Amino acid sequence: SLWLKGQQQQGLRRAPSGSGRRAAFGGVSARMNPNYTGVLPRPAGIPPGFSGVLPAPNSKNDSDTQWQPTNLNPLLVKDAVMNLRKQYAQEKGPFLSPGDASRDSEAADSKAQEDMDYYQVLEVERGTDEASIKKSYRKLVLLWHPDKHPTDYEEADEKIRSINNAYEILANPLKRAGYDQMLEAIERKKKGMRLDTSLIQPRMSIPKEFMLCPLGHPEKFVRAVGTELRVQSRDDVRLPFREFFSAAKFSLWWLPEVNNMCRLRTADSAGQGIEGGTVLNFLMEGAPTSGGQFCTKDADVVLRKNEDPRYSNVIATASPFSPGAFRFEGAFWPGHYLSYRTPSTICVAGLVDEISDITDFYLVDYGAAYKTMTVDEALLGPVLAHGGGDYVKLSDLRADQSLRMFFQNMMGCSVWNNREFELFF
Repeated sequence: SLWLKGQQQQGLRRAPSGSGRRAAFGGVSARMNPNYTGVLPRPAGIPPGFSGVLPAPNSKNDSDTQWQPTNLNPLLVKDAVMNLRKQYAQEKGPFLSPGDASRDSEAADSKAQEDMDYYQVLEVERGTDEASIKKSYRKLVLLWHPDKHPTDYEEADEKIRSINNAYEILANPLKRAGYDQMLEAIERKKKGMRLDTSLIQPRMSIPKEFMLCPLGHPEKFVRAVGTELRVQSRDDVRLPFREFFSAAKFSLWWLPEVNNMCRLRTADSAGQGIEGGTVLNFLMEGAPTSGGQFCTKDADVVLRKNEDPRYSNVIATASPFSPGAFRFEGAFWPGHYLSYRTPSTICVAGLVDEISDITDFYLVDYGAAYKTMTVDEALLGPVLAHGGGDYVKLSDLRADQSLRMFFQNMMGCSVWNNREFELFF
């Protein structure tokens, strides 16, 4: 009933009591039944070429202005979502989701590990102790310092950047623990091992404000850039710490009609406990089903103040491969998952490509954003506080209280000695 329109429609309305659950469409009625899929035959009076779905939010057709999402009452939303998902589960199987018997999954896991193998970059084995990591880092920095490679400066500069990024993760106990957890998730997925997520309640587990970090890419976060969503690292955009993460703060507005159904929105666009804000919308066209077949098209994603449930409602579920990670499936579009498609695209994928699409996201508590701070960012304030300019005394830096706290709380060690600072700079 959600996918019909008619030129004479006055809006969806509840039938009189005693007549059963019925939705009226300009003289055409359809009684709900167990086999209802959310798509009904096109009634008389519908314009030629009508696909069975109401116009997308970006439609420019003037005649579409009468089809407002306010006509979609909660009862109809619930019925359509539940029936669509029930039929999809019967057709595809209840556990068919990204990572399950998908093509090229092994190749995808190998590629993910290759892309993010910081241990390989530092030429050490997993489980290597801190001293060995530091020793290898010193050796590689001296070997690849750009000043020693005047003829291939750019290659050396790129190499030293990757070495520094790897050391930034592996030298920090908190970041290393999270990184190792990602590696374990990829290994688990590769072996076809699934976590028991039956006791995980997304609504209770997901932070009120969070950052989305795609599985396998600990340096990248989803950011709101204008009306677009992009996946970026700080190396990609070179913004100050606060400015970078202020655009990476999101929240969920939970909906009561269906368990774990919600809308993903930018956290600063609506206060906690207040509906509305700038919401993720997927620009899907057509109907969820056609001729008994489920739609498998991809859809672009935008941010807008539109709450049409067909294009903004998602179902949050726990990742079967990594604790603390979640995935978002289109409520009206079973099998369509919010996906990170390298290098920087966010879309809703109809057929998830296991090589290029990532559907699992760590939802990192926004209050812990400071834990992602790099040594460069931790040094900036103290350097400016002690005069800035071309030079500052290392003794002044080492005595700075904020820097000492950073090393103690984040790096798990005392502040570096002069030799370590010399090597870093």
